[in-house]
Amino acid sequence: MFQQPSGQLYRKYFDYNATTPMSEETVSVIQSILPLFANPSSNTLLAKKSKHILATARQNMADLLSVQPEQIFFTSGGSESNNWAIKSILLPHIKQPGHVITTAIEHPSVLATIGYFQKQYGFSVTYLAPDHTGSICPKQLEAAICPDTQLISIMSANNETGRLQPIESIAHIARKRNIPFHVDAVQQVGKKPINCHLIDMDFASVSAHKFYGPKGIGCLYIKEPKHFSPLIHGGGQEQGLRSGTENLIALSGLAAAAKQACVHLTDWHEQALQHKTLLLDLLEQSWLPVTFNGATDPQLALTNCINLAIEGLRGEALALRLELNHGIQVSIGSACSNNKQKQLSHVLSAMQVPEHIIQSAIRISFGQFTQEEDIRALVSALEIEADALFNIGGQVANG
Repeated sequence: MFQQPSGQLYRKYFDYNATTPMSEETVSVIQSILPLFANPSSNTLLAKKSKHILATARQNMADLLSVQPEQIFFTSGGSESNNWAIKSILLPHIKQPGHVITTAIEHPSVLATIGYFQKQYGFSVTYLAPDHTGSICPKQLEAAICPDTQLISIMSANNETGRLQPIESIAHIARKRNIPFHVDAVQQVGKKPINCHLIDMDFASVSAHKFYGPKGIGCLYIKEPKHFSPLIHGGGQEQGLRSGTENLIALSGLAAAAKQACVHLTDWHEQALQHKTLLLDLLEQSWLPVTFNGATDPQLALTNCINLAIEGLRGEALALRLELNHGIQVSIGSACSNNKQKQLSHVLSAMQVPEHIIQSAIRISFGQFTQEEDIRALVSALEIEADALFNIGGQVANG
């Protein structure tokens, strides 16, 4: 059974796309192995349990992605996985830099890495623009392919809008043209099933803290590891591709979280769909002048996420009042973007959302510890705080 953490804090938490709380079972597993110190690379009897934890984590992660355990390589998380995949593909070409295709709405760890190769080594880059729903067009991508295109890197689900991308179609195009295809799957794994084998992608990046695991651990799926370059040279761990003694504490949590995701993912998806439907219905019934940024259709976007704007109100002011007066936490953008000085969302900007709407935008993302009454409390709080802000600004709230 998937047990939620104790306490009411998680009932008012609506920022699951930034990070997820760990379940009590995952916390319990991590606590149980804290005394374990044996190095899994050791041949002693004491290391037997450490080897078992490592093997279980790899198997559970492979099951979640529908691939073989030998194709799973542990990293510190999504950013490292994205960096590793992109750098390993492009580094062999730095003497004859070619062309890269990505999108304008990728995570900063993808955009910054590709931008580095563009600036440092002279690679040319096509940044595909999404339509108003946040979707990338496969035909547009195919038309952008050049004879020297050396990499296609596209996320499967956007972190700010939840928009799902047509990665099956893009994978087919990449395979037909024999171009390496990397998928940043960080936001999708644990929210919607993904079969890396059937989609036939070459690389997929994953982060455990996005699906109720601990922070600081993730993995990179590599379709053909024999042809891949090492990230860290040394003792030969991870088939010689990422040396260094494994973080067994984090891996035990990843193993537990991946196992729970395999068992409960269908139920989680259905629960999120019900909550999203309720949230959309309540917002429609309210007086709030809401504009949705991106697709809300559950067939086109993650079921746990909505990006909206209440025109005339600043998103950060609304988010601050929700937290201070109701303890409710929402996001005004991706967590990583919030660490940078520039706060205007590059995702919404690429979607041609007007600047005043972007400044009003908040992201609401919920998860397995969210209950129906929490959704109702959120909409009620939105009405109260929007009304207060409109009054402060001397505007008529609901006519």
